Formats: sequence, structure tokens, C-alpha cells
Amino acid sequence: MKEMDMSTMSGIRVAVVIPAHNARDYLAQTLQSVIDQTHKALEIVIVDDGSTDNTTSICRHFAASDPRIRIVSTENRGVASARNTGIEASKSDYIAFLDADDLWHPTYIERMLSALHPLPETWGAVYALHHFIDAQGYCTRSGSSLSARGNIFNRHLVFRFVGNGSGFMVRRAVIDKIGGYDSSYAMQGIGGCEDFDFELRTAEHFKIETVPLGLVGYRIHSESMSADKSRMARSLLSVNEQCIARNPQLPTFVVNCARASAHLYAFSRFAALKDWPRAATSLKHIYRHSPMLASDIIFKLIRSKANRAARRALSKAWPVREQKQQNFRKFEETDPLVPLVGGWSRFRTKALFRRLSEIDRSGECSAATSSQEA
Repeated sequence: MKEMDMSTMSGIRVAVVIPAHNARDYLAQTLQSVIDQTHKALEIVIVDDGSTDNTTSICRHFAASDPRIRIVSTENRGVASARNTGIEASKSDYIAFLDADDLWHPTYIERMLSALHPLPETWGAVYALHHFIDAQGYCTRSGSSLSARGNIFNRHLVFRFVGNGSGFMVRRAVIDKIGGYDSSYAMQGIGGCEDFDFELRTAEHFKIETVPLGLVGYRIHSESMSADKSRMARSLLSVNEQCIARNPQLPTFVVNCARASAHLYAFSRFAALKDWPRAATSLKHIYRHSPMLASDIIFKLIRSKANRAARRALSKAWPVREQKQQNFRKFEETDPLVPLVGGWSRFRTKALFRRLSEIDRSGECSAATSSQEA
């Protein structure tokens, strides 16, 4: 990026929408990560979603010393409705979303805007990768290192590149085209994957850019929405099926992969909860859409059970050794330029990625041909 371009970019205002419900434990850290952004032209909209703790006083404390911050208070209606309220209250042409317990690297907005702004308006959004962090802000592991750009709809439906709601920035034109977040999931008691739904609807109409750096600290703790494994599983399955229903032109191969991928996620959550009826249902779906994957899961379950039995037998003969303490770093101490690792699995393989990439490219070519003929 040329210096002249960077100076021009510095005046572009970006709205930051932060939904907050009973967020007192982490909100101050989250707001500080926004205030510390190297890109200063920000419109910071905090939506107090019916909090009953001191979330409001924390917001007011920060707003008193930063005129960019605006607080909008509503009754508790869920994260999707809160994000929509923040969108409606903002005026900027670019909108970035940040959950009240997550963190941004100081260069997050600068890098995201630099990636998206120079592109044609057919590019509607940009996303970044993330690190998982614990309640104290220590990085426990990195998220997936996999990313894609351009027409990514089919790949994203299967691979779910973004992984959380705090790593996605859109042009306002996206909102004008697809509307905001879908609040019906929360009304059905299956809120949790509204961000994935929003990303898919964006990808249906726009190209998407990526900044393949770990610029987001995605916090996992007992009070987070993602901690409810059953609800997250049911939410993802619903988002997946609604997307398939909206897009009847999807190739059968993509539909099978998408359903196998979603049910693989659901199976892991249900099994962790020992909700065996739901786990068995998901396993049946996996077998229907990917028999080899289902066979692999069954083999792993048998092996895991055998390993647990062996460990129990060994523990009676030898005392348990103390586990070595892992050397975690705080999120703010991480170098964003260090590549993230991981992402491939026995299902999400390089071969599958390549095939879905070809389908995405063929769809892009078809759309371009149709546009020229029109």
C-alpha cells in the first residue's frame, strides 16, 4: 500500500458495532482494544442489550473520555437484534462487528480496510483469522489457518472460514442488499450461529476478501454463547439447511459435503454432552452423505473407548504424573505476522478444497457470462 493511499485511507470512517449483554467481566478490555486501533476514524456504537449488571456504567466511563463512542440501550432481544440496532444507529460506509468479550489486534481495522477499500464494489466484505483466548486473555490455540478469497460461497458453506462474529467487516452496500442479522434463530431458542448465516448471505451476492492473519482474539469461557454446545449444534444445522433451501442450484456434491460438515460439528458437540440420541442422528446423516467419514468416526470412538480403558488400568499401577504447564501468551503479545497453523482434517482435505474452488470459479464464470448476455 503506497504512503499516499494510506493517508487517504486514514480519513475513511468505519463503524464498530459492539453488542453487550451483562458483559462487565470483559467489556473494558474489548473497548480498549478498539480505542487502541491504529486507524482512528471510528464510529463506535455500543448496544447495551438489556444488561442487569454494571455494563452501562463501564460504557459511560469510556464514552466520557472518547467522543467516538455512542451508547444505545435496548431491552434484551439477543445478539442479532443488537447488531441490527447498531447498524441502524451508524452512518459509516464500512461496518465492523465485535463481540463484547473478544479482542482485536491494534492493526485490525487498518489492515481490513486496506484490503477491502481498493477493491470494486462487487467485493462486499473482508474477514480475518483468529486465536482462541481464555478468560484471562491467554492464547490457548490458533483457529484454522485456512482462508479463501473471491467467490467463496461453496467453500465457506463447507469450511466455515471465519469461525466467529468478531472477524468480519462489510460495506454498507451489503446491508442494503441482504438486510441485517436474522433474529429468528434467537426467537426459536437456537441463537449462536447468526454470524455464519450473515456471512453466507453475504457470500451469495458478493465476493469476499481475506486478511489471513490472526488479528482476532476469540474468547472461550463458561458464560459465552458458544459454551452451550447443544444450542450451537442445533443453530448450525438450522443455518445450514436454510442456506441449502435458499439455493436450489447448489450441486448435489456441495449439498452432501455441507451436510456432512455440519453434522460432523453437531456430532462432536452432542457426543461431548453424552446426548447420544442426537449424536446418533447426526452420525446417520454423516453416513448418508459421507459413508467413509462415518466409518472413520465409529473407528475413532471404539479406539477412544479402548484407550480410556487402558489408561484406567495403567493408573492403578502407576501414579499420575503432574502435567507440564503450557507456556501460553497473552493475545496482545502475539505477532500477527506469524502464520497460523492447522485446518486440514480427514474430511476437510486439500482435494476437497480444490474441488470446491473449481465449483466457486465455475459459478463466477457463469455469472459473468449471464451479465454480458444481459
